[in-house]
Amino acid sequence: MGRMEIMTGRERRRRWSVEAKLSILEEAARPGISAAAVARRHDILPQQLYAWRRRYRRGGSDAEGAISFLPVELVHADGAGPETTAQPVRTPDARVEIVCRNGRAVRIDATMDVERLGALIRAVEAA
Repeated sequence: MGRMEIMTGRERRRRWSVEAKLSILEEAARPGISAAAVARRHDILPQQLYAWRRRYRRGGSDAEGAISFLPVELVHADGAGPETTAQPVRTPDARVEIVCRNGRAVRIDATMDVERLGALIRAVEAA
């Protein structure tokens, strides 16, 4: 049987810290875990979880200053594994491919400015 809360008096409104929201969103983003199960575990509605996710993807006010880390896999253009003796070389024609959360890929020059890259990725993920 599920947990039931009976509240009397004024409706309560919980306040979630940015760290708590990010922790819950990170938990919901793990492979094989449903957002509904995470929402139940934290006693929130799945709609609230989706709203937080949308807000952070759009760079909402709660997301300011928030840092997100995503897994990165280095792959050679020919599909071979990484060479342990090779040193990174930055040449003007070096290209980087970034696969966003929504599955879209962005191919850029390796020398692209970080601020412009961030704006580009945000635009691609919002599209």
